[in-house]
Amino acid sequence: MLEKLMNKKFLLVLALINLFAGFYSIQYYFWQLEKTTPLLWIFIIDCPLYSILFGINIYLISKNKKYPLFGLVSIIGSLKYGLWTIFALLLPGLIFFSLLLLVGHLLLIVETILLYKLYTFKIKHIIPVLGWFLFNDFLDYFAMTHPYFEKQFFNEIMLFSFAITLILALLVPLIFSKNK
Repeated sequence: MLEKLMNKKFLLVLALINLFAGFYSIQYYFWQLEKTTPLLWIFIIDCPLYSILFGINIYLISKNKKYPLFGLVSIIGSLKYGLWTIFALLLPGLIFFSLLLLVGHLLLIVETILLYKLYTFKIKHIIPVLGWFLFNDFLDYFAMTHPYFEKQFFNEIMLFSFAITLILALLVPLIFSKNK
């Protein structure tokens, strides 16, 4: 199945879809970006950012170029914020009001899983990626750069975010590495 997915045309279409979805989705954060210093913008547009990075990663793969550190960031970011968004909408029961959002984030997770075994990750990749996502979580919940969600679930969503960062940063390299 991986051979079929490695078709360059398919990868280019998938890259374009991710890039379009990422850039299109930034509009949902405009109100928050207006209220925040530009230095923190990269930490606000989490899901669109990782959709864009994953699109770039897929494009690079289609050109037979693989950068494990960049690949790990795009894979973990796509999985994390796909899961995070579903969790943040599911917890207050809003998931079915945002069916397009649900489908889009499920696809972000599925496409990441479909492209497994493309990399071999090493400790030198895991440590900076773990640090990056923990720093992002810290800013999200202590500098309040997180996207809007129902505030009564703040603690649950914060704990989920930190837990999923640790789980993904430590397990994804084991699961996704082509050499097991």
